Order: sequence, then structure tokens, then C-alpha cells
Amino acid sequence: MQASPTIASQPPELAMSHLPTADDLIARHDLQPHPGGGYFSETWRATLTLPPGTLPDDGTPRQAGSAIYYLLRADQRCDRHRLAADELWFHLLGDPLILFLESPRGDTHQLTLGPTADLIFQALAPANYWQSAHQVPGPVGYALMATVAVPGFDFDDLELSAR
Repeated sequence: MQASPTIASQPPELAMSHLPTADDLIARHDLQPHPGGGYFSETWRATLTLPPGTLPDDGTPRQAGSAIYYLLRADQRCDRHRLAADELWFHLLGDPLILFLESPRGDTHQLTLGPTADLIFQALAPANYWQSAHQVPGPVGYALMATVAVPGFDFDDLELSAR
């Protein structure tokens, strides 16, 4: 008979009795100002390299994927932008976040990511969709997200909107 797996309990000093502040997260994860608003830190970049031509009009090799932490304070916005890669957004901590998407045809969608069962925990911003976001005002004062870009993010692909 197999033994059932056990779950180790957290030491009391690691149990989360309250949420960290935005400043705590910025310091702990070495988050830097992002040119499109908020703070970020790259946490992963695939070692697998995709061949040139993986993206349309792209003749350079690309990493298969990349991930970041992304934090928006209550007074910040993620400016309207688009990428040549699909981007998955994951809500990790804090207040909800509204993600605005606009397809290349002009269809718009608004998704609210957040920590409660009535909200979604992840959302896809497809390649070449305009996207922007802002944190929903709440008691925490920030939204901490993770995003994964496939193929991997490249600042040359970041197109900020003029409007």
C-alpha cells in the first residue's frame, strides 16, 4: 500500500498574515520601472531558441517564451500597446486588474482578473491585439501580475500607442 503524500506546514514566520506592500514587492523582486507604466522584472527566458522567421517579418532567432512579474499601483496604468507575441496574464496578488483588449478588426473586450471566485485568474492577450490595463481601486493599492509571452518578449516588438 502506498503512503499518502503529506503536506508540510509552513513555519509560522513564513505564514502570510498580511499582504506585502507594493514597496516590499518592488524591493524583494527587484522590480524596475516599465516604459509602458508600472514595474516589472523578468523571471524566466526559455533556453530553447526558435528559428528565424518564427514571427512574420522577423529574420532573427527568438526564445520560445519569457515571463515577468508586473506590478501596477493604484495610480498607474499599463499604457495601450501591442506585441507580436501572445501574452498570458496571471493575477497573483492584490486588487483586481481590468485588461482591455482590441482586436486588429477593432472588436473590444474587457476582462477583470482578480483574487475572488467571481473573477478570472488568467487571460490571453493574443498577438497583435492592442492591450492596456489598470488596477481596480481597492484596499491593497496594487495588483501583482505575472505575464508569459510566447514567443519570448523582445522590446523591439513593443509598440506603444500614440493615443
